[in-house]
This record gives sequence, structure tokens and C-alpha cells, in this order.
Amino acid sequence: MACTIGLGACATPHPLTRSNEQQQTMTTTVYNRELNTSLLLNGDYDVELHPKNKPDAVTKLRLKQLGLSRRQAALVFTSQTNLDPTYRLRAMRVADSPNWHALGFQENGIGRYQRTDTVGQDLLMEYAAPLPDKQGWLYLVATDEASSRPGTSIRDRSFEMDAEFVTFTFPSVQQGRWPRVVSPIRLANDAFLSRPNGDYLAPLVALAQSRHAPATANDPSINGMLWQMLLQYHAMSGNPDSVEYFQQLSPDHVRLPAPAASAPTRRGVATADTLVAVEAVPEILRRSAAARVVLLNESHSHARHRQLAAELLPGLYQQGFRYLALETLEDSAAASLDPLPLKAGFYTREATYANMIRTAKKLGFTLVAYEAARGNLERELAQATNLHNALRHDPQARVLVYGGGSHVNMLPMKGSKEKKWMAQHLVDLTGWPILSVNQARMSNEARSGLAATPAGTAQVVYQLRKGQRRSPYPENDLVVRNNLNAGQLPLPYFNANNAQLVSLDVRTFKPTATTGRRMVQLYLQPELAVREDIVPIYTHELRPSDDALSLRLVPGRYVYRVLSEKQKEEVRKELVVK
Repeated sequence: MACTIGLGACATPHPLTRSNEQQQTMTTTVYNRELNTSLLLNGDYDVELHPKNKPDAVTKLRLKQLGLSRRQAALVFTSQTNLDPTYRLRAMRVADSPNWHALGFQENGIGRYQRTDTVGQDLLMEYAAPLPDKQGWLYLVATDEASSRPGTSIRDRSFEMDAEFVTFTFPSVQQGRWPRVVSPIRLANDAFLSRPNGDYLAPLVALAQSRHAPATANDPSINGMLWQMLLQYHAMSGNPDSVEYFQQLSPDHVRLPAPAASAPTRRGVATADTLVAVEAVPEILRRSAAARVVLLNESHSHARHRQLAAELLPGLYQQGFRYLALETLEDSAAASLDPLPLKAGFYTREATYANMIRTAKKLGFTLVAYEAARGNLERELAQATNLHNALRHDPQARVLVYGGGSHVNMLPMKGSKEKKWMAQHLVDLTGWPILSVNQARMSNEARSGLAATPAGTAQVVYQLRKGQRRSPYPENDLVVRNNLNAGQLPLPYFNANNAQLVSLDVRTFKPTATTGRRMVQLYLQPELAVREDIVPIYTHELRPSDDALSLRLVPGRYVYRVLSEKQKEEVRKELVVK
């Protein structure tokens, strides 16, 4: 007798399971005809298409904690990896209309929700996506069993589980059967790692093809991910013009053919007070003299933000700063490797970021990783705690903390008096004097009587109020407009005074119909002698008009690689600068 009532009411499969289908290719697709919904599993999974409609202990506990009626839940399928690590996934149809926000979930794509938690030592991720035709919700519960790899840290397990579910399986849920739309994050990363020493061209090609793929009707977040990856990988490949182009597009306009883009909105300053600007580096160093911590943020797709950080390093070192804390680093152990491997961090793959690190190490800075483990609901507090723990052994520690977005803000998060950003948590933990510098908020256009930021410069902007200079935004001590040009820097050390002007002849490497698009990646030969999986000091996508690349290189031996879209073989040549 078939079970037609709630989850756990009987131990036979729910009628929904009769509609399950499975397709195995490089990935596993599970599709339910009645719900007209499918998803992807990545890796070696054993899928139970007709499970008994009875919850396991984890599922029972989640439903109880969420206050969801078991009578309105039905187990659709279950799956488990047949290799370590052991991941288990339960897929349920929930006929209720839960208030996911009120239950502690965060929106992840329009109308979709996600939450991360733990069950004992096991990691847990939940995901809810609306089913078509008002059939309720597809509710997914994924766990990573700690017992399957007892020697692996929670941090490493969190990163791997995040890649498995947050960037792959969860976004793959969509209406209809196959073919599938793969997460742009996974697509670009796999393309980048298709060569052991990194391929900066392959993600651009893969993402360009994705722009022509049809959008996923019930998951607009796919467009957002595609937009973000277009920004990130064009920045990594040394294409600032492309970064600017995609920034003018909203995520809804990245697909081709695209509707006409609306005019970009501009963020104004909080008030209409008179604005004045001063040169950024001297002003920041003047203010940092009294600080133990300088917090500087970035927009992750702007190499010029990393240039400003690099230009501050010599002056900060003279003031006694000895630590450089980087949000992007996976861990401090990887940060201690020289040269830095490709997988040390995501944003460190970009040449300007990597050269900033090379410059810091040459000056004598010690790198510190402080990012919170994935899934930590108190990320801001965890970041501050990690920083405090990393530096508390040194009573004289002074540190430049470099990260993204709003972590440098000193005021509570909007809409909440209790929730603080990392900067304020760090003040609370340490009592140290902190200088918060925001270079990711104010654009370079003219405003309020202030001329546009001149090319090749960065400025600190103040408001004049009753003759006093104040920050335009009270959550930051200093606000910077950054219009620097990272292409003018000496390589690979930004503070080098012995760089030679080099003209690299690339006429024989111009892209053709036979080669497709082509990319130049330039490396330090001594670093390549240590390991192949390193970040280049320079990347450039070749254009038909390119005859020579003008570079400022310090004396030494270099190797450049020329990669092609349509040819597997790469060109590899040496370059000596005397």
C-alpha cells in the first residue's frame, strides 16, 4: 500500500518517487516528472530514487527545529557519495509555505534560501527553492560526515562542501529536465585549472560561451554569478577595459542577445557639503602614524585598488607595520610558501595582487590569513577573532588588513544596532587604535564642486563642515577615490627603482582564425624553478593591433607563455633583462 500522507507516517515510498528519473554522464542529474524539477550531483553518488518515506535523525531534527509539519513533507530521493568524503543529500517536497527568512535562512538568488549549520561534528547545509505550479518547495538537506576524514580541519571541509553544494548542486536546481546549466563559478574555475599552472584565457572563453546560453528562468542568481565571474576573470587576465564594460551592465544584461542596458546609477555623497581632495598616500600615512591597525578595503575586480595598497607598504613599514593580513588567503601556512601557489587564495590569482604580495615579502612583511571558516554565521566576529589570535603574541604588532566590501566599516550594519562589522569587533576585542579606509565606495566622477579624479592619481576626499575636515561617510575614517593605473607599475616589485623599460615583440603571436584568442602570461624564472603552479607577474590578452608590449621589469630572468583558444600547445620563451 503506497504512503500518501506525511513524512514518517509509513515506511513505504511516497508516490512522488514513481516520477523520479536519473541520467548519468560526467555528472548525475535527478529529475522528477511530477514536480518538473531537476538538479545536478557532482561526483560519485549512489542515488536512492525510491526511498522509504521515513526521515533519518538529521531530517527529523531539522523539520522539528524549523517547525515544519511532517505531514506536509515528502521524501523525494536521497543520495550518498561512495567515496570519501561522505556527503549525504536528502531531497524533500514541502507543501507548506514557510517564512524562510524568519527561520534564519539567507536569500541566495531571488526566491531561494540557504542556511549553514552543524550537527555535532558534521557540517550541514540547507537549501529551499520554489517548485513550479505552486507545488510547494524543494527542501534539500546536505551533510558532511566528520567521521569519513577525521584528520581534515573544519575549515578545509567547509571550503570543499561549499564548492560541492553552494557553487554546484544548489544553483543547479531548476524547472525542467536536461540539458543542464552549470554554475558559472564552477565552469570558470575548472577552465582556469585545466592547466596545472593556470590558464587565464580558458575562463574567458568558457564565460563568453555561457553568455549565449539561455538564462535559467526560475533562478536569476545564475545571471548574477555569471556577471561576477565575467568581472573577476577579466580582471585576472589584465583586461581593465572589459571590467569597466561589464560593470556598466546589470546582471540581467549579461546574456546575449541582451536587452538595452539602462543608464548606470551613481552613488552620491551623504550630504551636499563642500568637498576637498588631497593626495591619498601621504594623507593615509599621516593618519596611520597613530594607528596599530589600518583597514583598507577593495572592489575585487579593480587592480588599481591593489596598487594603492602596494604604494602604502613602504611607508607603513617605516612606521613599524610588520604584518599584512589578507582576507583572500586560505590559511597562513599557504601564505608562508615562497613563491605563493595558485591555490593560496582566489583573488591572489590576479597578477597585481600577487605582485603586491611579492613587494610586501621583499620589504619584510609577514602574511596573515584571517578569513572565517565557510558557513560561520558570525563571519564578522570570526574574522576579528582570527586577526586578534594571529597577532596577540606580538605586543608591538601593527598590521595592514586588506579585504573586501564593508568589513572595514565602524558603525553597525544598516537596520541592526546589534550586528557589527569586523572592524568594530576588532576594536572591541583589542582596544587598539584603528584607521578605517574605504576606497570601494566613491567613484571618480566630478561631484559637489570637486573635479573628477585625475588619471593616475588617488585622493582622500573630505567634507568641510564648519571649517573642519570630516569623512563623507561616518562609518570610515577616510574615503578614497582611486584612479591609479596599475599598468604603469614596475614589475614584479612595485617599489623597485631599477626597473628597465622593455618592449616585448608579440607580432608573431597575434590571434588568428587558426589560434583563436591568445593570452600572454609572464613569470619570474626563479619562481618557476621552484614550482609551476604560481601566479604570473603580468597577463595580457593579445589583440590584432598589438605589435609590442611595453613593460617595466627589474633586471632578471623571465619566462613568458603564450596560450591559444584553439591550440593545446603553448609557446614558452625566456626573456632576460639586464
